[in-house]
Amino acid sequence: MPVSVDDPFLLASFSTTTHQNQQRHAVCCTPETKELAQDQEEDSPSLLVVAIQGEGVQLFNTADQKCILSYSTPPGYSFTGSAQTLQKSEHLRNVYAVVAKGTDVPAKEEGKVVWMWKDESSVSNNSATANGDSAMQIDAVKPSTARKTVHKFDRKIHQLFVSPLLPNHVLLTNTDGSVSLVTEDLKRVVNTSDLHAAPAPASKPSKKEKKDSSAQDSAVNTIWTTTYNTTGSWIPSSALARETLIIMTIVESSSGKLITTLSYVNEEHRGFTTFGQTEIDTAKGSSGFAFDAKTGQLSFMAVTGQLKIYNFQVSQGDHVVTASETLNLPLPGYAASAPKQSTKTTKRSSKAATEIDSDVQRVDTIALGDNYLAIAGIRRHDGKAEQTLTIWDIKYGTLQAKHVVPGNFSADNTTCQLALLPESVLVMTISTLHNTTIKSDIYMCPFYAEPMSLLGAMGRMKDTAPFFGQSGAIGQDAYTSTTTSLLVPTDISGIVKAKDLVSDITSLEEKLSAAQAAESETLATLGSESKTSTAQSFEDVFFKHVERQAAEAVKDLMDRFGVDAEKAKAAVVEAEKKKATAHKQQQQQQQKQKQAESAQDMDVDNEPVVKTSAPTAEADKAAAKKKKKEAKATKASAKEAAKVAKIAAKEAAKDTKAGEDGSSSESSSDEEDDEADRAEVVVLSSDEERNDDDEEEQEYEVSGENEEEDKARLEEYKNALDEWRKLEAEAIKNYKVQRRLLRAGRKQVPPPELSHRFVTTVVGRCFTTLPNGQPDMSFWPAKVIEYLIENQLVGNSNPGAGQSGIALSLMEREQWPLLELALKKLYDIPEMDMVMMLKQVIGLNKNKSPEAMDTSSAVPDVPHFLNLIMIAPRNEVFMQQALKRLTVEELSVVLDILKSWINIWDERGGIGHQRQPADKKQLPGGLPGYGLMVDFMTLIMDVHFPLLILSPHLHPVLKTIQTSIQRETQISSQLEQALRGPLGLFDRKHREMVRRQKEATVAGFSASGNHGIVSAAGGIVADKRRRRRWEGGEGIPDYAVEIIHL
Repeated sequence: MPVSVDDPFLLASFSTTTHQNQQRHAVCCTPETKELAQDQEEDSPSLLVVAIQGEGVQLFNTADQKCILSYSTPPGYSFTGSAQTLQKSEHLRNVYAVVAKGTDVPAKEEGKVVWMWKDESSVSNNSATANGDSAMQIDAVKPSTARKTVHKFDRKIHQLFVSPLLPNHVLLTNTDGSVSLVTEDLKRVVNTSDLHAAPAPASKPSKKEKKDSSAQDSAVNTIWTTTYNTTGSWIPSSALARETLIIMTIVESSSGKLITTLSYVNEEHRGFTTFGQTEIDTAKGSSGFAFDAKTGQLSFMAVTGQLKIYNFQVSQGDHVVTASETLNLPLPGYAASAPKQSTKTTKRSSKAATEIDSDVQRVDTIALGDNYLAIAGIRRHDGKAEQTLTIWDIKYGTLQAKHVVPGNFSADNTTCQLALLPESVLVMTISTLHNTTIKSDIYMCPFYAEPMSLLGAMGRMKDTAPFFGQSGAIGQDAYTSTTTSLLVPTDISGIVKAKDLVSDITSLEEKLSAAQAAESETLATLGSESKTSTAQSFEDVFFKHVERQAAEAVKDLMDRFGVDAEKAKAAVVEAEKKKATAHKQQQQQQQKQKQAESAQDMDVDNEPVVKTSAPTAEADKAAAKKKKKEAKATKASAKEAAKVAKIAAKEAAKDTKAGEDGSSSESSSDEEDDEADRAEVVVLSSDEERNDDDEEEQEYEVSGENEEEDKARLEEYKNALDEWRKLEAEAIKNYKVQRRLLRAGRKQVPPPELSHRFVTTVVGRCFTTLPNGQPDMSFWPAKVIEYLIENQLVGNSNPGAGQSGIALSLMEREQWPLLELALKKLYDIPEMDMVMMLKQVIGLNKNKSPEAMDTSSAVPDVPHFLNLIMIAPRNEVFMQQALKRLTVEELSVVLDILKSWINIWDERGGIGHQRQPADKKQLPGGLPGYGLMVDFMTLIMDVHFPLLILSPHLHPVLKTIQTSIQRETQISSQLEQALRGPLGLFDRKHREMVRRQKEATVAGFSASGNHGIVSAAGGIVADKRRRRRWEGGEGIPDYAVEIIHL
């Protein structure tokens, strides 16, 4: 549980005699304030300042619950609020108290007088517990001899504050909304700031206004004030410096609005500066204010009985303070305030005026930190007034702890006040009026509160529902429909898949309203014993609702895919038919192939005949190569003939030219013949290229003759290509549509979305009990429970199943098949429940007769049930604690089963012959994995080792298990030794490579400053190495194993 509260114990009791209008001031408590400069010891106890009307001020040591100092006052005097003390040193303490009424205090000075005690002989904090001989010293403590001084002020004081941030000054918050800064000796007013007052009039105040001091606060009335330090508060340091004292005042204007003003002390100007101001609309008469300085959450009880939470925030730019309502919890039964009869009469009317007195605190609240709030006050439950202390989490709005103080109380004569000590101790003061005597009791309540989580809040919804007005299994009032919505913070509207909340907000609201109406109607039917009196009718209504939810889920799924449900179903059926036909054809083809192969095997002769004329792949390849070679030779001969013809024509041209010029070829020498040969070679090469060009030109000319025909052919080709592209696009479109249909049709429909309230209500109705606490088996809808467990729509710790949970409830009803299903599907069954179920199964199997064991199948056998428990999720530490409940006889049964399983492993060849992963939990046939058995055996040895040693009849079983495990260990050792040589070098090099990579990675990670890598554009790129968990390179330390031979 996130919050645990110890039983309150009494610190002190007081009885005072005073008049009724002093009831609020009967006894008030507040922790003592110390200066920051003092060296406070860690174990030093806290001191509690108690102001008792008509007696004085007392200082209590919370460590030994004894009074160490007292400051007495004359009878008939009462204080405004609680007294304040400031310990300046070990032997110096200032005590302040504002006098509200007194026998010799004039009416016009009531609330304007402050008493101060300067005690220069105060005892230290731990003087009462310094040594063992201090008991006599405590008993000898006498009232303080400090001299009292009286100081008067012009304005009526609402509350006095001291702070270690202002050790030389005192703060006075006045009823008219102003704040005054006074020196610590109360002799001089340094500054007074009218934070809420209206602008001063230009004319001089009249004598009547001066005479009646209440005229200045006619516009506003201070109802609550507090102070806190900005260090560690909700105010960012960019808006206000640290170690600054904030004064928070809440006044109620004439229009009924609450005006909250934040101001801070400006030491430089010795005055106050307003930091921000907000307005809160609420009904007149709110009380029980509390403020969490760390989170900035203001909470108070409205006169209508609602707990309201407001969150204060500061804007980053202009530092404007705003307040927004984050939670509104209806708490019927609390008396927030009481009517006050005004006995004053005026000249115009002699009738008494009735108004709401917010000063009469019937309910008080205090912030505990970490989003927790304590509420104390009178709450009417079943027509009876109870003094109740509750702790709530104001993040999700759930009740975390509750304590009822025994006694006779009523809302008309009982008040309550809360205070918080530093060591997580809550101080609750209860004052009860009996005629003219007020009896006050001070209780101390130690508590522990861990950070709140969503799961922790959901686990407390069952206890929270009665405070919201929910009664019975199904509530039909206004609070019931909002029970589950309180688990969602108000700053989150909703999460919807593939939906635009802005454009589809209307349809979304209609859909949510329809779903909530349908669920409420179904819950009303399921919760009515007249409509669903039998299990069959209950199951019919439940599954009708589930089918409707499933149909809506299918419709939503088809809408997301954009297809029709009937078409998707038809496409799936057609695809299954095609698949079956193809599979059948494949089987037929495989069968024919097998028949052909068998016939060919029958025709085979021992002396095969080789036919040379049979065509083979090699023959075809040789023929193709020969044909290609012949074509190449033909082409080469044609080219050679063309070259010879060209040479002859060229020589003839040369001879003709020489004859015309009269030249003779006789003078040609051998050198010229060589040049002609070289030129001939060049000409041959160029002629070949020209020949190729001529052939291309001739081909072009030939093609040019059929230009019209080519254009027509090209146009026909383009048309055919366009037609083919259209067919291809249409085929692709049809394929995508068919694929979308198949995906939508084959998509598994998710289980129905049942709300937490619906499931809790259904489970609570299923697991009903008789008045004597026994299960009511006359109404048992087993199909509903099976459906919820099979689809994992419910957890074992569902509040509807009671404190024991679903698993133990099924065991109590002897529903063993459902219990086996729960072990397979539910992942939150406690380990203690598992062991209790194992003990029950062992006992039932032990008590069964042999005939019943052969015929009965309701109770599972022990090996099967033990196997289910071993493969179920568990925590090793909790399982060790649960296994301590097993006796020697039950251990003998479990060890025999483990031995039989290990023998089966040995018969199959051991773990090395199974070809199964070492972490596999279960093998075919229901045999657990070897590693799982070893782990469970290790847990038993860790828990019951002394018991096993002292039980000689268990030694043979342990010896058999030891022998089998030793054999597997030796095989593994031999395998490791055999592989060490071949893989040793590789292992060393691999380790060295890993070490170098790790060093390089760590060096790069350190160089980046653990903040990512700065890119060239100036941004920071997230480094994936930040998500790694770094471990030391030292590895596993040395350890020793002790082997005990039985």
